[in-house]
Amino acid sequence: MLIGVKIKMIREAFDLTQEQLGKELHLTRQTISSWENGKSYPGITDILSISNKYNVSLDELMKEDIELIGHFEAIDHSLNKQKILYAIAYVANVLFLAVYILANYMHVLPIYKVTALIMGMIALFVLFSTVQQPVNLYTNKWALIAIIIAFMYFVSMAIFRGVTSNNIDEQTGIYVSLGLRVLLLTSSVYFVPQLPFRK
Repeated sequence: MLIGVKIKMIREAFDLTQEQLGKELHLTRQTISSWENGKSYPGITDILSISNKYNVSLDELMKEDIELIGHFEAIDHSLNKQKILYAIAYVANVLFLAVYILANYMHVLPIYKVTALIMGMIALFVLFSTVQQPVNLYTNKWALIAIIIAFMYFVSMAIFRGVTSNNIDEQTGIYVSLGLRVLLLTSSVYFVPQLPFRK
């Protein structure tokens, strides 16, 4: 039996309307209706809430619902793919940072710098779109300190290089480029404490 049918049976057994059940679960009437009609599935937290509030075992709710099990397996598969993508992007991000920091102290061929820059931008895009548990800078003081130090370091390196051109357009371009580089590098540092596959 589908979980939507079971939810409807539970609702009717407790003499609740869809709106009343929605209020008890902090959801809309449309969400309950969508579950009961099989148009969407409840999340695992919703299933747990129903189980606890209406004294129905999880086994009873989910048993024999092949579609629901398939739905959760698809979500799990998607999350695993995201974790792998995140891990690859994390390594690329660390390499990008390493190349740009080393370039301040030793000669690095321009082709490696350009490759690292492209790799870093792609890695950042992937990291921002796949991060599961972003570091909260308000509560994690060490991550915040690391980002502030990195920002100051990258700004000082940008200032140290200076601008040699007297042309105002070239100066503007160089300053914008340096600003973007500082932003990109600092954003990269933000992800360093967010290790892949951490619990």
